[in-house]
Amino acid sequence: MPRLFATFSDWLSSPQRSLDPKRFAWLYVAVFIICLLTLWRGGDALKQQQTQDLAIDTQEQLDQLASVVESVIAKYQHMPTLLASNDRVRKALRDGLPSDINQLNRELEQINRITEASDSYIIDTNGDTIAASNYRLSTSFVGGNFAFRPYFKDAIRGKPGRYYALGTTSNRRGYYFSYPVFEGDSIIGVAVVKVDLTQFEKRFSNQAYDFLMLDPDGVVFSSSRSQWLYKVMGELSHEELIRIAESQRYFDQAIETLPIVSRREYSEHANIIEMLDKVTDNLGNELVERHRYLVMSRPIQLLNFQVAVLVPLTSIEEQIALWRAIFAGGITITVLIFGLAHLRSRMLKERSDAIEMARHNQAYIREVIQHTQAGLVTLDDRYRIEALNPAVETLAARPLSSLIGRPLSDLFQVSEVDRERWMAALSTTSTDSELRLTTVEGKFDIEGADQDVVVEATLCELQLPNRRSHLVTFHDMTERKRYEQEITDARRALEIRVKERTSELEEANQRLRHEIAEHKTTQQELIQTAKLAVLGQLSAGLNHELNQPLTAIRSFADNGLKFLEREKYDQAKGNLQHISQLGHHMGDIIARFKVFARKGNVGHTPIDVQTAMNGAMKIMQPRLKEADIQVDMPDNIQVAVLADMVFLEQVLVNLLANASDAILEAKTSDKRIVIRVQPFYSKVHIYVRDSGTGLSENAIEHLFEPFYTSKACGTGLGLGLSISQRIMDSMNGDLTARNHPQGGAEFCVTLNAYELEQ
Repeated sequence: MPRLFATFSDWLSSPQRSLDPKRFAWLYVAVFIICLLTLWRGGDALKQQQTQDLAIDTQEQLDQLASVVESVIAKYQHMPTLLASNDRVRKALRDGLPSDINQLNRELEQINRITEASDSYIIDTNGDTIAASNYRLSTSFVGGNFAFRPYFKDAIRGKPGRYYALGTTSNRRGYYFSYPVFEGDSIIGVAVVKVDLTQFEKRFSNQAYDFLMLDPDGVVFSSSRSQWLYKVMGELSHEELIRIAESQRYFDQAIETLPIVSRREYSEHANIIEMLDKVTDNLGNELVERHRYLVMSRPIQLLNFQVAVLVPLTSIEEQIALWRAIFAGGITITVLIFGLAHLRSRMLKERSDAIEMARHNQAYIREVIQHTQAGLVTLDDRYRIEALNPAVETLAARPLSSLIGRPLSDLFQVSEVDRERWMAALSTTSTDSELRLTTVEGKFDIEGADQDVVVEATLCELQLPNRRSHLVTFHDMTERKRYEQEITDARRALEIRVKERTSELEEANQRLRHEIAEHKTTQQELIQTAKLAVLGQLSAGLNHELNQPLTAIRSFADNGLKFLEREKYDQAKGNLQHISQLGHHMGDIIARFKVFARKGNVGHTPIDVQTAMNGAMKIMQPRLKEADIQVDMPDNIQVAVLADMVFLEQVLVNLLANASDAILEAKTSDKRIVIRVQPFYSKVHIYVRDSGTGLSENAIEHLFEPFYTSKACGTGLGLGLSISQRIMDSMNGDLTARNHPQGGAEFCVTLNAYELEQ
């Protein structure tokens, strides 16, 4: 076996046989799956073959059993005919003399002893038994009435009778043959022979199979197992159970169902069932186990019965399980052999790789030590120099071979700052990790050297077998010192530059804050200027709007004086009331313009959209009325937004003013402005659309730029829409424009909706 492992591992480790580990793992998985399928399919095939052979043998045993049952029972079917033709039987039935009956009992007993029948007896026309072969027993049929039995009813009508039942007197199962006893043409009695089936059960009880005899209703009438008696393999209807009970065929026995768990068809004449069987263990405890049987059946024409053979499949299943276990064990052993061989090949390969790697590492380390820029010195346990590499001589700028075997202090002098720590590291025998690696700064101090070289030395302990050793690493500090000084100078220069730049940035920030404050002031002035510009455009309409109430007030005042002179006080009071109403109307107009014209900061409070539209309309009403422009707007919008009332009115006034100018420039007969409000989720959109000619592509591109206007020369400053957009930005809203599909320009004001907290 070791030779086999070595040969197989050599085969695996050979270059042409080396496999990728992943591919090798997949190969193992594939082989394992194939072995499992082979194990499973092979077991099924073997099981199928053995079951088929068992079915052939069972069929032969079934035929033999059926022929034995038929031949044994057939010899009793003519015995009632012979008894019915016996003169002593007719004489006993005719005369009923005790001597004749006693003689008949003895003859019946002798006949049963010779024929090995169970019982023979003679019944009169009333169904009473007058003689029986078991007249000596306590369970004798003599005197018993069997008129209710079907075999008696058939014979008394002149036909041979057959019947099977559980004896009500003997409590033994039997098959009954009957025949009428004739006296001339008259029936004077019935001769009956009962065949006990227990002898067949004993005869076949020690076979390798179990058998069942099923009556026409499917009830087990005879079986090699007593616990299966009076049970059915299928299901009986309620009517069938009632009929069986009324016939007293099975006396007081309960008809139950066999504990069949599953059933499947194996062939045309065979089924495989799984049934629960009660078994007793060594301690006498009753257990329930599942057993599988091969079931085959055939009819017994003579009895109108079915005989079934149940062959346990336990032996086949145990053989299949054993075969599978042996096969699985072989597969496992094979897999283990292959695995061990593969593992050994890997171990050999890893060992070879490790040896090669160690050889390579040693050569690499030697090359590194010889060519590294760091100086390396090894010390013995007394801190004497054992070896050094060429880099140390390069740092010292002279040969140092004469220092071999001398103390390290002849080569290296530690700085005053690190002297105590360095001496503690050299003198300690502790294994503390902090002393195993100690870095200090010092210089080479060699006799006869031209100059000292500042170096950094690192001392570490070497883990060598059976002795203590140290390794000292030297690095030239000249360049590092120079770099550190340059970095220090650069850092100082940078700090000075940062301070200067910070001061400049602070001055720039101060100027920027001042410019932002001026920009805000300028923006407020521009907004106020735009308001005043709108008010200037509306002044003519305002004069007209105020002139009419003033004229009416003068008329009402003159008339009121005349009414007072004529002492018509009621008419004078009415004129004064009209004057008061006109005064209030003029006050509302002036107040709205004063609110619109005042300065203020943007606020974010809940405002009613309908109120803002009504306020803008009051301001624009004189101009719109003068231009004969009709405005279509909703009058009951229940929507609130987060905005500033004055600034929202200013935006709406600007949009209405631009719409009015666009309509007048278009010179169209349809002078109409449409305002609509559309809430959408958390936003509210206010659309203002005119019936003008719309906007050009250039106007849409530059519409919100300051001092850009699409109106005629000398009309407008080009600041209205730019300021309106800034106002919308300050209220976290938006202002957009487009050409409406039905004509004209449409502006959309978008604001955040205000929702009441529930």
